Amino acid sequence: MNNQRFNYLLEKYKKGSLSQAEYKELIWILGDHNIEKDLNERLNFYWKNDPVSTETVEMDLNDVQPVKRRRFFQLVGIAASSLILLGLFYFMWGMRTTWGQKEIVYKTGFGKRLEVKLDDGSVVTLNASSTLHWMEDWNKATGRQVTLEGEAFFKIKKQNGIPFTVHTNDVAVEVLGTSFNVDCREEKTRVYLDEGRVNLKLNEYKNVPGDRNSIQEIIMNPGEQVSYSARKNTIEKSKGQTMITAAAWKENVLNFKNMKFGEVLNLLRDIYGQSFECSDQKLLITPMYLGVPYSNWEAVRQALELSLNIRFEERAPQHYVVRSDKN
Repeated sequence: MNNQRFNYLLEKYKKGSLSQAEYKELIWILGDHNIEKDLNERLNFYWKNDPVSTETVEMDLNDVQPVKRRRFFQLVGIAASSLILLGLFYFMWGMRTTWGQKEIVYKTGFGKRLEVKLDDGSVVTLNASSTLHWMEDWNKATGRQVTLEGEAFFKIKKQNGIPFTVHTNDVAVEVLGTSFNVDCREEKTRVYLDEGRVNLKLNEYKNVPGDRNSIQEIIMNPGEQVSYSARKNTIEKSKGQTMITAAAWKENVLNFKNMKFGEVLNLLRDIYGQSFECSDQKLLITPMYLGVPYSNWEAVRQALELSLNIRFEERAPQHYVVRSDKN
């Protein structure tokens, strides 16, 4: 279960700004019995962090202090909303048990990939260190829904007009039948469209000054890539992309072109689970124009050392100091 996504939807629920699609997604997430702990934590958070004091909460409602009374009812409203959600969780969990609904979670470890065929006929290839949540009990009313953490390539099979939606912290990718890549690492989501057409909904994109709830939808065409961060409110769109430039890992290549070396280290950390220390600031901002075969960490390490004239000195298990041999 994607906790950040759940918290984002819960906050929008409190504000009354959920779209129909987001409401369906929240209901779907509430069907996960693992959500009970998160709901309790959110409820405790509202009570502990709200600035209303115990004295204010226990005040006489006949007290002629409208500000305090208004604040009291706001607190009650927050708690009531949370309790309604908590009750809805138990209701949904009960239905899930009764109807035999099932969520399947697919995970990959560091340096591993996995190809999954979903029961709708779609095929998903998970990159290293990624997680996919899939609800088997899809139907025309709920649509086909997955939540992704990490990176995956999707080849979606059409199902009589039933949409397929990929949810990340930043976007919702809605399709009917197409192939595309989604990478949601490094506090942003990159979507590359290989075939077909997708509708990309950006979470909380502020395209209207001062309006935090405005959402922009982007229709993508083949060869386009959109990179978006909800936290930073940044968006980039490029055309003329290919699998080798936007999703080279699917072609068994690690493509480091148009990346700085510091960004390469971040990517290696995500894929192979290694940590790096590099004090050479000039090396960190050095632009890369290199592609190496997608392999295990030791093979990639050797290829980088030979190509860049650098050394990865292992100081602790899975921790390296990076130095340039040019110095």
